Formats: sequence, structure tokens, C-alpha cells
Amino acid sequence: MPVLPPLDRPAIGGVDVGVASTVVRATYDARRYLLLVNDSDTVIYVALGGDAVLNQGIRLNADGGWYEMLEGQNLYTGPVNAIASAGSKRLTFQEA
Repeated sequence: MPVLPPLDRPAIGGVDVGVASTVVRATYDARRYLLLVNDSDTVIYVALGGDAVLNQGIRLNADGGWYEMLEGQNLYTGPVNAIASAGSKRLTFQEA
């Protein structure tokens, strides 16, 4: 399970991902942390910087698959997109 760093004012929410590439988080140059959690019953694929494509990129398994970006490690501040094989699949996030 991910360990959350101290966050001053995190953005917490979710995005419904569908069968077309969906913007999950826009470019945020001040990003220090981003956690993505698949809160659906279907695999979701994440792409950093470009359109998300099924069966490519970062795979988030159904029912809690997650990906964490940390400052000083694997942080990416550009746009984050996602796609699922069925519509209205929930991808939650916490960003700071």
C-alpha cells in the first residue's frame, strides 16, 4: 500500500474513464505527488503525456490497482490520461 507524504492542500477526487482516452490530471508544474487508484472492476491503462491506449502504458489492475509518483523519484508533471475497455470506470486520485 502506498505511503502518503505530508500534503499541504491535496486535490482529492476521481474521474470516470471510458473507451476513449480521458484526461485524468492536466499538466501541473508544481506537482510533488500523485496517487492513482483503480476503483473499478475493469483494468485501466494510464499514459503519461499522450493518449492512453488499451493494453499499453501503465496497467492498473481492477479493484484497487494503483500507481504512485513521488518527487525525487518518478515524478511526472505533464498530462495524465487513462482508458478502459468499458465506459464509466472510476479512477480516483490524490495530488499535491
